[in-house]
Amino acid sequence: MDRYRTKLFNRIMLSLVFLSVMSCSKEKVNSEEDSSPTVTLLSINQHQLNNLAETLQVKYRAITNVESNCPEKNGEKVKQCFVGEISFTSPNELAVKDWQINYSQVYPVYASESEQLDIQHINGDLHQVLPKENFAGFKSEQTLTVKIWVASTLITESELMPNYWLSGKNLNPAVIESTKTTLDQETALEVQPWVIPFDKNLKSNPKDINQYASATWLYEHNADIETVSEHLPFAILPTPTSIKVMMPEQRLSIATGINIHYQDIVPDDISAAVERLAKLGVKESKDGVPLHVKIDKQLTNKEGYHLSISAKSMTVSGADPTGVFYGIQSIASLLSLSEKTLPLVEVDDQPKYTYRGQHIDVARNFHDKAMILRLIEQMAAYKLNKLHMHLAEDEGWRIELPSLPELTEIGGQRCMDLSDKQCMQPQLGGAGATERDGFYTVKDYIDILKYAKRHHIQVIPSLDMPGHSRAAIKAMEARYQRYIEQENEVEATRYLLSDFNDITKYNSIQNYHDNTINVCMESSYAFVDRVLEDLISLHKQAEHPLQMYHIGADETAGAWVESPACQALVADKTNEVNDIKHLGAHFIERVANMVVAKGISVGGWNDGLGETNVEQMPKDVYSYIWGALPWGAHQMVSEQARRNWHIVLSIPDVFYFDFPYEVDPKERGYKWASRRVDSRNVFNFMPDNLPIHAEFRVDTLGHHFTIDDTTQTNDKGEITHQPLPENFKVSGIQGQLWSETVRSETQAEYMIFPRMIALAERAWSSPNWHVPYDYQGKKYHKDSGVFTEELQQARDLEWQKFSNILAQKELPKLDALGVFYRVPTAGAKIINNKLHLNSSLPGLPLEYKRVDGVWQSYQKPVEVTLPVEVRSRSANGQRAGRSLPLQ
Repeated sequence: MDRYRTKLFNRIMLSLVFLSVMSCSKEKVNSEEDSSPTVTLLSINQHQLNNLAETLQVKYRAITNVESNCPEKNGEKVKQCFVGEISFTSPNELAVKDWQINYSQVYPVYASESEQLDIQHINGDLHQVLPKENFAGFKSEQTLTVKIWVASTLITESELMPNYWLSGKNLNPAVIESTKTTLDQETALEVQPWVIPFDKNLKSNPKDINQYASATWLYEHNADIETVSEHLPFAILPTPTSIKVMMPEQRLSIATGINIHYQDIVPDDISAAVERLAKLGVKESKDGVPLHVKIDKQLTNKEGYHLSISAKSMTVSGADPTGVFYGIQSIASLLSLSEKTLPLVEVDDQPKYTYRGQHIDVARNFHDKAMILRLIEQMAAYKLNKLHMHLAEDEGWRIELPSLPELTEIGGQRCMDLSDKQCMQPQLGGAGATERDGFYTVKDYIDILKYAKRHHIQVIPSLDMPGHSRAAIKAMEARYQRYIEQENEVEATRYLLSDFNDITKYNSIQNYHDNTINVCMESSYAFVDRVLEDLISLHKQAEHPLQMYHIGADETAGAWVESPACQALVADKTNEVNDIKHLGAHFIERVANMVVAKGISVGGWNDGLGETNVEQMPKDVYSYIWGALPWGAHQMVSEQARRNWHIVLSIPDVFYFDFPYEVDPKERGYKWASRRVDSRNVFNFMPDNLPIHAEFRVDTLGHHFTIDDTTQTNDKGEITHQPLPENFKVSGIQGQLWSETVRSETQAEYMIFPRMIALAERAWSSPNWHVPYDYQGKKYHKDSGVFTEELQQARDLEWQKFSNILAQKELPKLDALGVFYRVPTAGAKIINNKLHLNSSLPGLPLEYKRVDGVWQSYQKPVEVTLPVEVRSRSANGQRAGRSLPLQ
């Protein structure tokens, strides 16, 4: 028995030794497989691609903007760069190759680092993630990471585009599910699940001193604003020139409606204003309060009006039909939704500027007709009169022109295809997002024109040229191909915009290498002429004459240099073109004169217009100034004012509504000219005196700056700057909404409202706290003291009144009319052991929530245990704003 046990024991031990040896051998083999993969990768098939698109988890992490140890770019040192990383995790094992992940990164990746993956910049913002030769396939739950370097900065999460998409040879592409956006149920704001939240203190530069808009910062920023209501019954926005309250305690009830009596004016001239009153609960009725409307030739100021409200009736007299229209809009402004009464007042009013505009870019991301009609309604309500529609860009062409159907057939949609033969590349995260594409049909555009006319708004179309024209270029190349296949070369080349023999390498400001019309080809001018004729026809059909056309004329980036057509044009001594560097100016001069020859005023961005020879330009030119205040916007205005052109201020650090409301990575928008453009920032602007802003504004890094508006000369004694010509005034101001980061109608309205109402205030009214311009020239900085403490107090008091009107009278109207405005983030601070809340728009509902608690209404300071969350709600209480923690 003992001998048997010994033999058994020996056998067991031998078995264990054998298993141990085999195990070690297997571990060694596995280790070798890990370091030198022998897995055979097969080309991805459609089923695998679809499955990977559904299950692959993508994450994007921003690491820093202030990296100084940056890789070289094209052999040159990069002093500062953004560093981030993109990771990819598959829940399943997938041994496949021949795939690409395509994604949009606005600022191009110029260097990357990864063991198994590579990133390449394609065009515009499009990039591709590709497997390297040593790619070992996707392993279950194994994360593959690519570190990236960008020679720019990323500050807001909205700069990161959604809808990464998978593609493979001869396969149908598919959007990766984890990179799609969702909506937060309480705020209706976009959620980006693939973006790891940015550090709230992420800096754009080592010298960046901007303060994150925390709950505490906001509380202190709003500390000088109180909730007041005494002035609300008598308030009109924009603020009228003169308003007299006749009997402060007495009111005229209009609960029974209004009964309109017309004199020298037809109902159609004011019908849109009457409809607004009806939407706000005051309808026409035979039993209503008499409302007398008439033209008064004694009123000499165009668009001016007189409004009289007595105990029994109302009268609106206008210098013209537009004046009468605005008088009725002022009745709607006096109205509070909570009660159908009006104060007894006498109002005399007229606009400060003849040009009061709002621009909207529908080309980068399309915004539908319904949203444009809502915008027109609100523009008219606040007496804005110019709608600048940016209808064509690199990413899309958004208006149907009967003569050139390819413009919308090709340029009106994006798809997951890089060829541009059937549709446009899906730039700006446009893959699979058909709701962000489309165009206005002929009927749509005519409807918009008619609606604008009824609201006394002039539509100014813009089809940017010669840069920003990729959609047009690709559409005309498709047209060329169609006619060439029919062996019709004459028609094929009639409207061609590109020289196929041009080998010029250039990179536009948006990183395209093929987005600039060739200005040396006669077919390019034939195209412009055809576009203009179609536009003129559409406006004529709508009985809304095309009075101004905006040619764009900005941001061309070294195109044409190697184009045979351009070299031939410059070599031809029978024309005035003798410098290839000034071909852009030649295009602008020629097109501007084409436009004016058709009886239309011409507009353009100041940088392109500034390159032209004023003697070669028409006289009726509108120059839109888009230089930032710290960068010399005052110099641009002075230079172009001396050309005797109309000046429209489009200053980005004040009027670009695609910039964030405040310094917070959660706030949507670009940031290249300002980190904060809130409604108060717009309200505080003095359009007639740009240099004065150096006393109280800061640059993009949060630093004060100096503006020297005195006469200046260079080393040769040549004048480089001088103050504005004596008595010169700008023609007006305009708000801009560029749509690179604006991907829906609600996002567009969030960015526009309520800032547009502050824009309207500055465009219409003349406040007593404005500092007149010094035509002798002056140097301004934070200590120059021209904007006195007394004037500052007067301004801040007016802002308090204005912000209360916004919150308590105007935002409820936007709610009632279905306009999606921004609900401000709430400020919060612990004072004497109690929670205090406030808002930049006082009177909106405020709420707080303890940890694991429910949201509670805030009425007065309350004792809490930190941390808590705080937020505002919309005026009607139905929608929450973003919440902020207080710790």
